[in-house]
Amino acid sequence: MDGSGSREEELSRLIADDYAGKILTATYKNPMSVQQISRTCSIPIAVAYRRVAKMEEFNLIRCVGYEEVYRGKKVSYYQCAVNVAKVTFSAGRFNVEVDPLPESEMVHVGEPSAERA
Repeated sequence: MDGSGSREEELSRLIADDYAGKILTATYKNPMSVQQISRTCSIPIAVAYRRVAKMEEFNLIRCVGYEEVYRGKKVSYYQCAVNVAKVTFSAGRFNVEVDPLPESEMVHVGEPSAERA
């Protein structure tokens, strides 16, 4: 039970984080690589990688595909996976409700397509 409470607190801190907010806003309908997120949101690249990893762990952002850029090196693209997020604090406890973005609204990047055929 205590682990659950601290996870809720960690999620509430993450949702309230300025960088996380910028990332969610920038990637809402526009998948981006971490490098693009860093530039667009003016976030240091190391911080952007850590924040995206933490947000992916909490299902706030999702990898929606990748593109091969050079000799097998792949760049992953991430999109906001949140439709609505609510954080409340009541009786000394945080409660976080996250409604996911419907799968139909996720944009998939770099998947095999007819463009190579």
